[in-house]
Amino acid sequence: MHINQIWSYIPEFAVPVRELNEHLGLKNAQTKVMEKIHGLKQVRQDKGGDLTSLLGRVLAQVVNSPAVVPSSIKYIIYCHTIQENFPFPMKVLQGLKQTYGLQHAIAFSLTQQNCASGLIALDVAATLLPSLEEDDHILILTGEKTFSPIVQLIPNTTVMGEAAAAVLIGNSNSGSRMIGLSNVTLGQFCNVLTGDPETLKEFQEIYTPQLCEVIVQAVNLTGLTMQDIRYIVPHNVNLSSWKKVAAALSFPLERVYTSNVPEIGHCFCSDPYINLKEISDLQLLQRDDYYLLVTVGLGATFSVAVMQYAGIGGGEVDHAVIGLFDQAEACTHR
Repeated sequence: MHINQIWSYIPEFAVPVRELNEHLGLKNAQTKVMEKIHGLKQVRQDKGGDLTSLLGRVLAQVVNSPAVVPSSIKYIIYCHTIQENFPFPMKVLQGLKQTYGLQHAIAFSLTQQNCASGLIALDVAATLLPSLEEDDHILILTGEKTFSPIVQLIPNTTVMGEAAAAVLIGNSNSGSRMIGLSNVTLGQFCNVLTGDPETLKEFQEIYTPQLCEVIVQAVNLTGLTMQDIRYIVPHNVNLSSWKKVAAALSFPLERVYTSNVPEIGHCFCSDPYINLKEISDLQLLQRDDYYLLVTVGLGATFSVAVMQYAGIGGGEVDHAVIGLFDQAEACTHR
């Protein structure tokens, strides 16, 4: 199974974390911890847009890519953290399929692993791919709106931002090859944010050692060692936790891609894919390099994919694609 191409949409509108104090109910001291300790400077918002427009920004890139035949996309897996992220009776996925000429695709959601759902989708895709033709594809779609302070803040940990990603999965030998995937769910932490303080304290204590254990386990199961890994491509929860993980693994912090933590914040399931696209665009990986996609979803699921790089397609949004998106969005709201 290969990641053939990745597209991303990061809104231009940036909101400094300090300007969210009142909205999120943060005290100045808490904001300073977010900025100084956790390295969170700002988050992005798709200002004035709804969930349909956010996901449409990235889907427009997919269907208008010269390298993509839309009819080859047989499944769309929409991964999201917020279980009810659009109101009944709206059917966001069905509307997007109609707008972007993907009516033939079977669309469904993954959400129960929260922010780890985006990597769990790789496991689901690996199960579905053998039933498809060689040139068929599966599209993993991510992106959510921070429509309430409740979903935008994980207290003392991170601030959520808005962004979207689309990942084209196929059988062909192009793009990054997945050679291993490890997922560990610790159900005792299912109510970590709403349960008793002792549960939260325990989760904070086991977070780093548990994540390190899953990372090492995933690598070892493929016959590799951490010395073989060129980059860790992580979620953007914060800088402080990745400093701890890098130190515990004796892994160089500069090879954990955290550049987006201060720039866009934690964008739910989208982080690893957005970061992978940027690493690819910056040519930080060479052909045959091994790297890890790593994320954690509250609940709590620790997920690590071991990948081998062979180049990943996808491009920046250009004015032609934006124009096509705007036309499609106008049709959607008629």
